[in-house]
Amino acid sequence: MNDASPVDVNRHPARPGGVALALGLLLAPAAWMAQTTLAQTLAAWGCFPHERPVNAPALPWLEHGLLIVASCALLLGVAGAVIAWGNWRRTGELASVPTEHGPIDRHAARDTFIARAGALASALFVFALIATDLAWLLVSPCGGR
Repeated sequence: MNDASPVDVNRHPARPGGVALALGLLLAPAAWMAQTTLAQTLAAWGCFPHERPVNAPALPWLEHGLLIVASCALLLGVAGAVIAWGNWRRTGELASVPTEHGPIDRHAARDTFIARAGALASALFVFALIATDLAWLLVSPCGGR
């Protein structure tokens, strides 16, 4: 009799799911990349409307649009960092569970590695999001400040 049940009876309850691991690893870097790409694209459209630079944005909503993009990206980055931190804490609990007369569970070790890499990457990219936001606040995209 072959039991094709998708439930893993050996799965430890502290192990985070694959979606949580992926979000913790990729959400903050993706938010930074999206912010950088969108902000530079909007600034290029607003500050170089006919391939000539202007002192004031040609798009009247440019400053507010950049602020909205920066705020959304920062919120997504912080959400990714919170998820990554939760994954790290859960896998820390998992790593402290002794193995029963056998080798280390490869899946648990993989999850622990991904959770820690996600926490470190999220911290780095949240810092990058904050630094990018400060740069956009201090320096006008069109050079008119």
